[in-house]
Amino acid sequence: MTPYTMTRRRVMLTLAATAASTMLPPISFAGELATMKLGGLELSTFSDGYFNLPNNWFGNANAEILATAGDPVVVGANVWLIRAGKRLVLVDTGSGVVFAETDPNVGKLDALLAAQGIKQDEITDIVITHMHADHIGGLLGPNAGGFSNAKIHMAEAEWTFWTDPALAERVPDEMKPLVEVAQAIAAPLKDRVMTYQGETDLGDGLVLVPLPGHTPGHSGLRIAGGGKELWIIGDAIVSEVLQFRNPEITYGLDIDPQQAIKTRRELLTRLAESGTPLAATHLSYPGMGHITQDGDGFIFKPLS
Repeated sequence: MTPYTMTRRRVMLTLAATAASTMLPPISFAGELATMKLGGLELSTFSDGYFNLPNNWFGNANAEILATAGDPVVVGANVWLIRAGKRLVLVDTGSGVVFAETDPNVGKLDALLAAQGIKQDEITDIVITHMHADHIGGLLGPNAGGFSNAKIHMAEAEWTFWTDPALAERVPDEMKPLVEVAQAIAAPLKDRVMTYQGETDLGDGLVLVPLPGHTPGHSGLRIAGGGKELWIIGDAIVSEVLQFRNPEITYGLDIDPQQAIKTRRELLTRLAESGTPLAATHLSYPGMGHITQDGDGFIFKPLS
């Protein structure tokens, strides 16, 4: 397959067109579905696909470090489903149809849910880590992209930032399409979104945790059950090759790069010290593993 690189211009043109039109527990693998148990909770990871990112999106990394990641930098696109009693909780919704005409490598979630016999209207809750298109794209379309019965949870700071009517006027021109598509998706959802300040218990062992920097209200989800714990950290890490070893490397879509660095270093230090496993959107599938501290950086040991 020919590499398909998501240039910044291609991303923004796509978003503009879309807006205009509207110790780990045991894990089992079945195709593109990895599942683990944490007490009474069942966590499944779906691969929505992958992205090829130009390595100059990691702009403050030197050439020697960038060479270790290659060009393009290949990153995953993971989405999670948590079975918690009668609840079916989705964490992010993938790209949906946002990149359908420009990137054939993403937007697989709907098909994967269907293959598991899960109807979109059976999802009871959706936790949004942040409002970038590859995380909320699945909500685009009638009845929230088919997730018609789901309560939508996110940080108040995230919702407030992206739905500000004056935001498009304040951001650089290259960011305007990103704002437009977020607002196009958000507008029909305003009566269904539940927002929170600070760390918030969502019930059934699920806790929304602020991880700001990548976006103002970027959040993670701490999952605890049966004496076990795992953190879903969204885009606090984008490239496993670059940012574990070098947490100071920023990413082109970080809204507050310095805060993103601070959040990433504090988070990774905490998880390394506690031995708590993590999962992240853009890690290679299934995107879960442990970290250990190594000097000023960290080593990630993924599930095999």
